[in-house]
Amino acid sequence: MGNIGHQRSGHLDRQLDAKGRFSLPVDWRPPVGESVYFVKVKVEGIRGLRVLTETAFARKLDDIDAAVDLTPRQRDRARGILFGSAVESKVNDQGTLSIPKALAEGEGLSLPGAVRLVGRGELFEIFTPENGAAVEVAEEKARAEDEQLSDLLGF
Repeated sequence: MGNIGHQRSGHLDRQLDAKGRFSLPVDWRPPVGESVYFVKVKVEGIRGLRVLTETAFARKLDDIDAAVDLTPRQRDRARGILFGSAVESKVNDQGTLSIPKALAEGEGLSLPGAVRLVGRGELFEIFTPENGAAVEVAEEKARAEDEQLSDLLGF
């Protein structure tokens, strides 16, 4: 059985302040001094932000380097796209994370306003409350329609 270590799980509702800051639960915070990386994503076709820890970001780079079906040019391009898409940030000493205003507003997040966090292990995602609810519905539908996935999860 794999080691689950420091993992983020579940759904959490948080409030962004006018500067795009929100408090992270202690068990969702990266180790002190480590950066996190915001990347725009679509989950089940729904817009959101993915927050990768340094470990998750490094693993993504390792995945690119290890992809045997990519040419060196494609690897360089994939690395460039990843770095070009990422916005680095840090959780402050009080456990607050800031989403840059332009990034937040570009993803439809209101400042101030509510957000939905979804834990995904080494990373988590940030959605508007409406998009967070839509992702939950889409994932439940996918699980219900895919017998193999449902059997694998066991619920």
